[in-house]
Amino acid sequence: MRILLDEMLPAAVATLLPDHTVVTVRKAGYAGLVNGDLMRRAVTDAFAILVTADQNLPAQQSVRVIGIAVVRVRGGRMARIEPQAARIRAAVARASAGTVTRVEPG
Repeated sequence: MRILLDEMLPAAVATLLPDHTVVTVRKAGYAGLVNGDLMRRAVTDAFAILVTADQNLPAQQSVRVIGIAVVRVRGGRMARIEPQAARIRAAVARASAGTVTRVEPG
């Protein structure tokens, strides 16, 4: 599955999803795009999931209409994100277009 990793997250988050093709926003050439444009471009370019730390994104964008799955994680540093690895993988596995899945530390 093709996953887009938002700018708010460290690129190393990709290592937590070894069974997927994970591309950073920067590497995809989307750096600087606003959320709506970013998500529409991702769908056009066949990304199935956007992994982000942007907690406001679902309130600002119509994820259902745009048609991309969003997995929201807490934290901007690997030290905080890495303990959530199993929950992130589970969220990615069950994500479907137009949905938002929250991964909470715990």
